[in-house]
Amino acid sequence: MTNLYVASWAPGGGKTTLCVGIGRHLQNKGKRVGYLKPVLLPPAGTSPGMDKDAQFIHQVLELDEPVERLCPLRWVELREEDFPHKLRQAHSVVAKDKDIVLLEGWGELRGTEVLQLSSQIVDIVDAKVIIVVPYSTDLPWEKITFSVRKFAPRLLGIVVTKTPKARMESVRARMISLFGKDGVRILGVLPEERLLLTVSVAELAEYLQAEVLCCPEASSELVENLMIGVLGVDPGADYFARKANKAVVTSGERPDIQLAALATSTKCLILSDGKAPIPQVLHWAEDKGTSILSVKQDMPSIVASIEGLFLQTRFQQSKKLEKLAQILEQHFDFNTLYQSFVA
Repeated sequence: MTNLYVASWAPGGGKTTLCVGIGRHLQNKGKRVGYLKPVLLPPAGTSPGMDKDAQFIHQVLELDEPVERLCPLRWVELREEDFPHKLRQAHSVVAKDKDIVLLEGWGELRGTEVLQLSSQIVDIVDAKVIIVVPYSTDLPWEKITFSVRKFAPRLLGIVVTKTPKARMESVRARMISLFGKDGVRILGVLPEERLLLTVSVAELAEYLQAEVLCCPEASSELVENLMIGVLGVDPGADYFARKANKAVVTSGERPDIQLAALATSTKCLILSDGKAPIPQVLHWAEDKGTSILSVKQDMPSIVASIEGLFLQTRFQQSKKLEKLAQILEQHFDFNTLYQSFVA
């Protein structure tokens, strides 16, 4: 049985996403997959099993264990001397009859405390390590190299995520020049994919506590972009044509803006201040299958809320899971992962 610890150098690296992709891939190959989030740093009073990542993994991988078993240890409740024993106990529950257990790291390796505890965890459960590095134009490679060496010889490899497609080859070349001499594998340079950052119309409606005025059957449509119809401007179809698959936030009192948005690739209209559209707008939206959401908040509040939702987006739609599988099939080194089963 193989243990694989997935750690991230910085926030937004995509640990959960990679665990989902690897887990589903291995399940499709007939492997029995388990999952554990070894340590949580939740707010005081948080109930077991309330971690969103663990809940999501539990659902997507269709795991048999209760979700509470996937994230049972809270750092604030642990004594340092008890940690190894409790971690082994928690791991034994999810590892029973499994071929591989995915352990999702906590925090970011750029923090000294996280780096030290992560190193301790992988030693306790005898895990191999994948380090996820989210792409940035100013990555501190010297510090990343220090973290990488901390896990030798347990390190399976490095994955760079959210890489602009135009930079993928140069990033791979840079990684090979930095780490190749130490024998560190580059498991993948994954492209930035807009679809993976989308939210559904249903998620928008729930998050904004909106009233769905038409086309509830289109609630599974995915929104890739957000545009604003500003009151002091008269944007037309040319303005809204700049972005496809979008949500447009505007006032319920501006049918001209609403109609202009509907003339382009718009997944939903979001109307502020609890306003309803005029019949012409409603009828056209129904003809196009475009949802209209009425929200009691004003426009600045709506926009801020949606931006927060995009930051929290999960991979709960089948379209995202299919795209994630395609990306990993093309850009992730599964052969090296398979070799770890027998190494």
